[in-house]
Amino acid sequence: MGLAETVRKAVATANRTTKDLQVTVQHASWDGTTMDEFGKPKLGAPVARKALAERRQKIVKTTLDQVAQAQAYVAFLEPVTITAFDQIVLPDGLTGPILNFTGFYDGGTGQPYFAEVWLG
Repeated sequence: MGLAETVRKAVATANRTTKDLQVTVQHASWDGTTMDEFGKPKLGAPVARKALAERRQKIVKTTLDQVAQAQAYVAFLEPVTITAFDQIVLPDGLTGPILNFTGFYDGGTGQPYFAEVWLG
């Protein structure tokens, strides 16, 4: 078994074993091209996704290489593509700008194994 398959299995195991801890968040994605009349990204309809979510105040470096205080951390343990213009809403209604996001891509599928997001 190669490294990619090992990571795939590890993420699948983490997803399976944390199902009871995961909440449903709403994720509205930006398609990468469509803007409204004010130059703001137009988002698609929200999609319900399972994720680990934690209220956590933490200083993070943003995608624009600035420093900001995050209010929440969200981890998707299934393939999901995130952009800085997406919107994520936690079950209690908390939302905020996406300050930063990470994900480790699967060379076999081109999709991230998982995605981590910090909301401002």
